[in-house]
Amino acid sequence: MKAKCEVRSTMYEQNLAYLIIQISCMLFDEISFHDAAILEVKEDTFNQTIDFLLDFPADWENSIFEKKVLRFNDVVFYLKKEMPFSGYTTIMEIALNDDEPSYNILPSVFEPTKYKAKINTTAGIRLIEFSSVEMLEVI
Repeated sequence: MKAKCEVRSTMYEQNLAYLIIQISCMLFDEISFHDAAILEVKEDTFNQTIDFLLDFPADWENSIFEKKVLRFNDVVFYLKKEMPFSGYTTIMEIALNDDEPSYNILPSVFEPTKYKAKINTTAGIRLIEFSSVEMLEVI
């Protein structure tokens, strides 16, 4: 009987992980980041997160922008290839890019990340490899 409980727990964890993956995919599919200005990028090396503080277009018609944090979790790679730019860099598009090879230099030690994203900006591109992403409100 105990084995069945363990199997159910494992199935629950797998379903939860699948749900988190689906939410991560939907974030980029359902939310347009076009014209969101990148105000600041912070790296938390202890938690392996990268936070983008954005001036996010909440209401296009009335030109209302809100501060939001786009947090990437379990980051193993982040690259910024941008030219010098006057003013804040603005996001043009964020696209998941699974065709890129993994930049995880120790795949036998660390779990492979699930996602690679290409962030096209007004100044160039940013590449990031991560396991999940979330949008946070700034209070």
